[in-house]
Amino acid sequence: MEGPIRQLNVDNYLVLPVDTSVRLLITSTDVLHSFAVPSLGIKLDATPGRLNSIGFMVSRPGVFYGQCSELCGYLHGFMPIGIKAVSMDEYFA
Repeated sequence: MEGPIRQLNVDNYLVLPVDTSVRLLITSTDVLHSFAVPSLGIKLDATPGRLNSIGFMVSRPGVFYGQCSELCGYLHGFMPIGIKAVSMDEYFA
């Protein structure tokens, strides 16, 4: 993504279509994490050995940022999440 470097920028964005129901399956392999994107109203714990799910719909295109909101261990303080919402045509391309 172009623009100023932010502390929440990611290498690979989760690309989702706009106005489509989406279901995320979230788990962890090491410690407890918390998948949180406040601007989309999403927060779900990623627990080792458990598969959690959340359904939502993004209503407008854009880039949304979040991060792990648990203190899950050494150097785990900055685990950014980036979601890019695009139109259905861009999503299929």
